[in-house]
Amino acid sequence: MISRIASFHNYQSVSNDLMRQQVKLQDNQDQLATGKRVLTSGDDPVASIYIQNFRQQDKQLDQYVDSITLARNRQTRAEIAIDDSEQLIDSAKRTTMEMINGSLSDDDRAAHKQDMKGLYDNFMNLVNAKDESGNFLFSGTQASKQPFYRDNAGNVRYAGDSYHRTAQIAPAVEVQTSDPGDEVFMEIKNPFGDYQPDYELESGSLLLLASATNTNNADTSDYAVNFSVDGNGQTLYELTQNGAMVSSGVYDPATGVQWGTLSASFEGEMLDGDSITLARQDTFNVFDAFRKGMELSEESIFNASATAELHQVTEQFAAAFKHLNTVRSEVGTRLNTLDRQESMHQDFKLVLNRSLGTMEDLDYSTAVIDMNENLLALQASQQAFSKTKELSLFNYI
Repeated sequence: MISRIASFHNYQSVSNDLMRQQVKLQDNQDQLATGKRVLTSGDDPVASIYIQNFRQQDKQLDQYVDSITLARNRQTRAEIAIDDSEQLIDSAKRTTMEMINGSLSDDDRAAHKQDMKGLYDNFMNLVNAKDESGNFLFSGTQASKQPFYRDNAGNVRYAGDSYHRTAQIAPAVEVQTSDPGDEVFMEIKNPFGDYQPDYELESGSLLLLASATNTNNADTSDYAVNFSVDGNGQTLYELTQNGAMVSSGVYDPATGVQWGTLSASFEGEMLDGDSITLARQDTFNVFDAFRKGMELSEESIFNASATAELHQVTEQFAAAFKHLNTVRSEVGTRLNTLDRQESMHQDFKLVLNRSLGTMEDLDYSTAVIDMNENLLALQASQQAFSKTKELSLFNYI
């Protein structure tokens, strides 16, 4: 049996072929215009999946780089504030040392007090510094709250918390981006060990505490060391614990005062009647050092106790300077970590882009050959369509 093929069937077949060739040519033109081989998932389903994964990884790397930039800005601002604080503390230390000079007049002491006040005010501005977003640098995680303020009595209080902010800069890497102010400025290791001295010295005494330590952390007693000189010129000491005498004898500068877990050593020349009270204090805050320095500037230069306390303030400023230098070094280490991680991200982005290029970038020479072939096929289809249109029995009747 012979099947009959209608003229419409021939017409439709050639028309569909013509449309297919036009679509292919359009795809070639789109590829050449964009420079991409894969424009839709239908062009290459397997490559399309890889391309999507590459783009997601690239976008995630961009987010990490943005996080690194923000963290670097915060840490750089904090590093500057800490460095400026170091300079102010060093200036305060030198000002305090100058006040120890016995040749200063009362007017000179008053001038040094004004210098100290100016340094203190500048220091208060630095500890309340903000980053580029208006967040306080040293308030812990409470970035919107001013960390330090002076109460009615002039004492500095900390309003932040003791936590720190972090930033995720890689899938398994977090970097600290802030330092709580209490750790930076209020928990500085005591330069004298475990105790802070309170002096009651005779005029002309040069006695100073060198170190006082106690290996028993549970011992919070107050101690006092009283010195006297006997008729033979020997220096004697009496050690009291919470007001009760617990030890006495001839003072030996080589061994100092030893009792139980307590060990204290002294330097300078002591006089009969000198006394030093030792109060347990493992850390101190630099704000108290500023205040004490200004208060002592009003004392007479002949006051041996005040002079000894000025030495104490000097040592505290020196300890604060070292402490801030350590904090700044830690900030610098974080900045180095950020730089290294950013460099790794940039290197990985280059690898991703190279891999992405092999998947989706167009081979122009191959694409031009394909376009020419499709164009030739389209022209052939158009000619076939033109001939098919003219096929009719009426042309032969």
